Amino acid sequence: MPRKKSAYEKKLEYNNAYNRENYRSFSIRYDKESEKKIIKWLEKQNGVKAYVTSLIAEDMKKQADERARKRAMNAAAKSSAPTKSTKKKG
Repeated sequence: MPRKKSAYEKKLEYNNAYNRENYRSFSIRYDKESEKKIIKWLEKQNGVKAYVTSLIAEDMKKQADERARKRAMNAAAKSSAPTKSTKKKG
């Protein structure tokens, strides 16, 4: 006869299922010798997640701004480009 799950085990299963469904996890490993400066820098931050998230958000905004700038330049170039003239009859 299978053993009955405790309330803790049920809650743990529920939490694990919820996390699998609603979150995505990323992990980064740094070498203690060759990446000492990065490790020390990250350890000085109030929160690594908040710090990394802010850097990513800044980069996303910068790239979006750059794409918008390029689109505007392309649109301006197209509007100022000479148009094809039609042949005159006669």
